[in-house]
Amino acid sequence: MRVIQHNLRVVAKYYTRMKTASLANMLGLQEDELEGYLSDMSSDGDIFVKIDRPQGIVSFVQPRSAEAVLSDWA
Repeated sequence: MRVIQHNLRVVAKYYTRMKTASLANMLGLQEDELEGYLSDMSSDGDIFVKIDRPQGIVSFVQPRSAEAVLSDWA
């Protein structure tokens, strides 16, 4: 379990979006098991995850606030 969590943290650092099928294949899990690990880690605050089930895409990018976008723009 800890190895899978570590691997998900590493994937979240290097990828912004990934297909759930390829991520599950990479980790050697079924897609429903992967979704369980992702939802547990997201609710614990370890990583930010947004899952798009119909398209089968996992996004690891946390949306930026409007203030952060404006301060970067200025």
